Amino acid sequence: MLERLGRLCVGLGLLWVVGVIGLWLMVGLESPGELAPYIDKAVSADVRQTIYALLTFIVTPIGMLMLLRDTFVDEGPLWLKLASPGIFLSVYALLLAAAVPDVGQPILLAADPVVTRLVPGLALGQEPGDGLSWLARFGGLLLVLAGIPGALGMFLGLLTGGSKRR
Repeated sequence: MLERLGRLCVGLGLLWVVGVIGLWLMVGLESPGELAPYIDKAVSADVRQTIYALLTFIVTPIGMLMLLRDTFVDEGPLWLKLASPGIFLSVYALLLAAAVPDVGQPILLAADPVVTRLVPGLALGQEPGDGLSWLARFGGLLLVLAGIPGALGMFLGLLTGGSKRR
């Protein structure tokens, strides 16, 4: 039963992440709150906030933990096993910045030193509202949290003869 609940959370969490982050970055909204007037016509603001909190703080983390469990239990390359937690943390930081700005924005703002070092010409404001600024910060987090462990895993996998196909 817990396995089925975990699989349900994987699906709902994926839809939630794609919905919030996809709409937010692709449509060019300043924040998901700009959709609130349209959503409030269907449900009240309290119901909307409850659904946001349930999906952000319960469903998505359960789904991510389930996928991480599958990644570590199944056979696969070492670089993927080392990079996947960083990928999920980066995506979750972006989700938190979209759904709960007070919690997620400081996490993304912490990636500014990496972004300014990699792309010195990119101007990042302290109020990161545009999609390019968020995308650059997300890329910096992804590079640090997933790229470095993934490269280390690839190097170790090559040295030890990693997972070879039989």
